[in-house]
Amino acid sequence: MQTVGLFKQVTLVGKKKVKALAKFDTGAKTTSIDTALAREAGLGPVLRHKKVKSASSAGHRRAVKKAAITIGKKRYVTEANITDRRHSRCKILVGRDIILNNFVIDVSKTHKGPGEGKVRT
Repeated sequence: MQTVGLFKQVTLVGKKKVKALAKFDTGAKTTSIDTALAREAGLGPVLRHKKVKSASSAGHRRAVKKAAITIGKKRYVTEANITDRRHSRCKILVGRDIILNNFVIDVSKTHKGPGEGKVRT
């Protein structure tokens, strides 16, 4: 298993490769990708729509597309939900669908601790 911090630079692979900052979110069941980033990478067609619950809304439907994400030297293929993340710092949330059995999250790699000030990325 690879140990990562809360944030990591990853590559989204579609018709084209696009680098983006990702947040490893153990509270997210599935990986989520920004709409504009998915378009820029040229991710394939919508496979289906699924209802998603989030902390910021009661629930809504999101498109699901097949996505490949390279993290470090390994590529992970998953079905990611596509949503508007333009106001978010991280355009990709890596969910438990990728984290489980692949990564250990060590927040000390990206955060300084109590009174931490700036977050390292």
